[in-house]
Amino acid sequence: MRNLSNLNRDAIVRTRIGLWAVALYCLMPISGLLWAQNTALTDAELKKVLDFQQQRVSAIDQVINSVVAIYDQDRGGGGSGVVITPTGITLTNHHVVSGAGVEGWGGMAGDKIYRWKLIGTDPGGDVSLIQMIPNDDADDDFEFPFTLLGDSDEVQVGHWALAMGNPFILTEDQSPTVTLGIVSGVKRYQAGAGRNQLVYGNCIQVDSSINPGNSGGPLFNMSGEVIGINGRGSFQDRGRVNVGLGYAISSNQIKNFIPELLATKLVEHGTLDANFSDRDGKVVCSTLSVDAPASAAGLELGDEMLEFEGTTIKTSNQFTNLICTLPEGWPARLKIRKPDQAEVEIQVRLLGLPYARPAKPKVLKPGKRSVPKDSDSPPTEEEKIVRRKIEMAKVLSAAPGTVRDPKLNSTYVREIMGQWQQPYAASVRDGCWRLNDSVADRNGGTSKLRTWLCADGRFVVKSAEMIWIFDGENFYQRNLTVADSLPRILPTVEAKARFEVLQAIVMTAGFHDPPFSTMGDLLIDGADLCDHQIAHRFVANNSDLEPLYFWLTGTMYSPNPLRLRKCSANIDCREGGVLLKNWQPVDGEKFSIPLVRHDVRGLGEQVSRTITNDSIESIAIQEFEKRIEAQTVKTMGTDAE
Repeated sequence: MRNLSNLNRDAIVRTRIGLWAVALYCLMPISGLLWAQNTALTDAELKKVLDFQQQRVSAIDQVINSVVAIYDQDRGGGGSGVVITPTGITLTNHHVVSGAGVEGWGGMAGDKIYRWKLIGTDPGGDVSLIQMIPNDDADDDFEFPFTLLGDSDEVQVGHWALAMGNPFILTEDQSPTVTLGIVSGVKRYQAGAGRNQLVYGNCIQVDSSINPGNSGGPLFNMSGEVIGINGRGSFQDRGRVNVGLGYAISSNQIKNFIPELLATKLVEHGTLDANFSDRDGKVVCSTLSVDAPASAAGLELGDEMLEFEGTTIKTSNQFTNLICTLPEGWPARLKIRKPDQAEVEIQVRLLGLPYARPAKPKVLKPGKRSVPKDSDSPPTEEEKIVRRKIEMAKVLSAAPGTVRDPKLNSTYVREIMGQWQQPYAASVRDGCWRLNDSVADRNGGTSKLRTWLCADGRFVVKSAEMIWIFDGENFYQRNLTVADSLPRILPTVEAKARFEVLQAIVMTAGFHDPPFSTMGDLLIDGADLCDHQIAHRFVANNSDLEPLYFWLTGTMYSPNPLRLRKCSANIDCREGGVLLKNWQPVDGEKFSIPLVRHDVRGLGEQVSRTITNDSIESIAIQEFEKRIEAQTVKTMGTDAE
């Protein structure tokens, strides 16, 4: 479908049509006959009007079934949401679930009702992720209608915007109310409430009606993409009816937080632990905590901020607006100018902005019950409200930034990994391949490397000096520069620290079920930046081993495929990591292999060595078995190719 928000052609005709349409709407009831005689549109203009109408109707039809009316456990209250995956992962506002509780009911068009439960929540940015649950009688292949997130950076003032939701609980068959308007402003800022909560930074302002009950519902563009989550309207001192000023959390901000929410965290927003002020046309660091990571990285009082996250900073308000869109732990990049005019680039992980601890819910005294304590009667309305507040207080009292529900977290690990792993599952289990590679270091040195991979997860890596083997259970290492040397078992901790071994671990990870299972249990660790892209960061952890981190970019169920981008034994790659690029399908197979593998260091992913593939050959499994056996027996020689 053509994106109407990008219709910039035929501006004069379009303006004329718009003015005629408004006048027609207002004046036709007064003098319809006279108007029709004197202001008829040409056939071409009428066709444009009808085309626009049809495209608008088509856009609504495309997305309306993914909108959710959100209720509490007793089907009371009222808010909205939108499903963003066929498995029922749904976006809404934090202030909607804080009132409804940690579980409830969701209504969808066609009078369909489903249970939902809370996954993770972001009080700072007013976003929550909930899970819609199929009914017991659903087929095994049941899928929820869903809509993908669009790119809110492409939104411009004047673009059309569709708001959908459940205002004033008007729906009788769970179908959402639809309102159409334009984008009135972008990159708006709305101050929060309480301590660092409900702050709307870099948000979208619309004149589409957003009324009580619309909260948490989607804001769509005319391509049928979610460009924001509606959360605020200008109601105060004007009654509870929208006056044409509504605000939506941008979809690009939400993308930064989804991995944190899927990890089942209570999410905090990020801070440099520094303040910036406008002075003489410059944005200058005016306060700075001495123990802030930014201070340790080189930021000082009086430094001028030039860029933040690649954006030129012109005012301190602009910086505040941008940092509002990033979670705690984000590897933020900034460029500063020192008083001596030297320009310096800094990258640090953001600290978290803390929330006030929730007030302890009032517990009803036994005598307050209208029925005896030992009665089988259901709880009173007041007791239900108290119970919901207690459950939500537990969520809001969790340690911020930590996995609150590992079992639920692992559910989304399986969902994401299952999507990424599909091409590997379709490969032949006895397939084997030999990679002939060249290695170049930053000093100009070059060498050769060979890697043998097997579809059951085993591998052999050979350089001029060393051989490394993984036989499915243990890692081995043999030094070829020492005559008659024997292979020794290589501890897993050491194996992960070797670039040559780590790149082979990564390339065979998809053949294991689940991936990286040889390294421990998997969890979603949070959101991160990898190779300048938003990434889900995972951790494989075993009580006897140090963790192994890996990063996936891309979006589930979208044309933007999930890609394994990086792997390291350290979250900041302090001792090195493997950055994977140029994934290409292996001939005759469904899966891909990264033809370029960088040895990187630090948050900035500075490259120290690069492996580039020269060729890939398919080999018989018998040849691979022979090589494994030859390299792990005491009688083996130095091995000719």
